[in-house]
Amino acid sequence: MKKLLSLLLVLVMVTAVFAGCSKDEEKSGATETTATAEVKEESNYPERSINNIVPFGAGGGTDSWNRALSAAMEEPLGVKILVNNMTGGGPGGTGQAYVWDAEHDGYTILGTSETPLLVPVMTGMEQTTKDFEYFIGGGSPGLLLVNKDAGVATIEELIAGATADPDKYKVASTAGGLWFILANLFSSYGDVPLGNVTYDGSRPAITACVSGETAAVTASAGEVADFIKSGDLIPLVAIQPDDYDFPGYGVIPAVTKSIPSLDKYLPLNQFIGFMVPADTDPAQVAVLQEAFGKAMESEAIATFAEDQFAVIYNMTGEDARAFCAKAQSTMSWILQDMGLTEFSPEDFDIPKP
Repeated sequence: MKKLLSLLLVLVMVTAVFAGCSKDEEKSGATETTATAEVKEESNYPERSINNIVPFGAGGGTDSWNRALSAAMEEPLGVKILVNNMTGGGPGGTGQAYVWDAEHDGYTILGTSETPLLVPVMTGMEQTTKDFEYFIGGGSPGLLLVNKDAGVATIEELIAGATADPDKYKVASTAGGLWFILANLFSSYGDVPLGNVTYDGSRPAITACVSGETAAVTASAGEVADFIKSGDLIPLVAIQPDDYDFPGYGVIPAVTKSIPSLDKYLPLNQFIGFMVPADTDPAQVAVLQEAFGKAMESEAIATFAEDQFAVIYNMTGEDARAFCAKAQSTMSWILQDMGLTEFSPEDFDIPKP
């Protein structure tokens, strides 16, 4: 009898052990299934189209670059990237606010240039370069151009005309950003009384100059190439320390040759790409970085950049953020020194250069 009871006790213990093992295996299997699902979910990004919000008007440099980049990234991503223009808010504040307020899920990105770096000091929005991941494609040299009927053909003639009649010669530019800074360099640091009229993007600013609404405009070589070729716009200077050899046109002299005092503030370079909030899932950022890298190596972008007379940067990650942080510091404090900011860079912990 004792033997029988001992045997039954052993059987009960063995059964309990196997039952426990079975439960552990089920629990382990459930954990593995959950982990696999999470990995699968990450690997499936993106599963639907991505919205690229360009905070400036159609036809400008930021718009053109983002349409080219978006088209080149669609194949490696396997989804469409829909480009939408959302103007307003000075240097792109309306579009930036829209992207920031959307889900930070990789499905809403912001087409950018160096201009939105001034959103904090011009609008009071708190986001700075620490709050975004950047994808920087390239950019073109900045030029000062005049309407063919402006009555001037050299920078010296423009200086003389503006000195004699300041109200007659005004420079069109974007509302904030690089072209705004470059347009105001002449009056702030060059002792040339050129007034400034601002527009929501480069394309309307260029259109204003071509139509005779303003005498001059600051814009990138890529944005005005067709108007230079047609003769509607005459480039006076490259707003940089060195001459610029414009393909098919010839050498455009550096502005510092005529206005040496501007050398201290140059170069200030254009760059264009897109950005996403920094707290976007790193796995999704990595997918975008990979697709961006493939796009930048594509023949389509190489041809586009050549047509835009662009310098290629092809930067992401910490390099891109450091590059943008330096530009944000330089431009914000130049504007502050000019007395043209609405808020101090100190309010946003933007360091002095």
